[in-house]
Amino acid sequence: MNRIFLLFTVLAVLVLSGCSSEPAQERYYSDSYDDGYYWAEDYDIDNFDDCQDEFGSSSAEDGCNDYVRDNYSGYEEFGGYECTEDCSGHQAGYEWAMNNDIDDKDECGGYSDSFIEGCWAYVEENS
Repeated sequence: MNRIFLLFTVLAVLVLSGCSSEPAQERYYSDSYDDGYYWAEDYDIDNFDDCQDEFGSSSAEDGCNDYVRDNYSGYEEFGGYECTEDCSGHQAGYEWAMNNDIDDKDECGGYSDSFIEGCWAYVEENS
């Protein structure tokens, strides 16, 4: 009877010790550019929406966006100017300049750098 109890106890300890191992520790990500880039790399993020969902507007989102741009976007530049995400601001500035017959960079204005750069791209291409 003692041998059965001892055997049962040993088996219980072995089973319980296998079940008590801690799960792999997840990497902690802060709000830094590098952490956003590494997060995107670790999870192989392939779109800007995931960066926005994870980090909102922050340095970490910028890092995440750069990883996506470096590896998946196809949106690296518009008219020689670097895009931050999908180049839609650049496209809007370009179209505005085209629709308004802009022929001088000094006439390009707006509230975003990407819009202004799109306007500049139009002027450079058509001067």
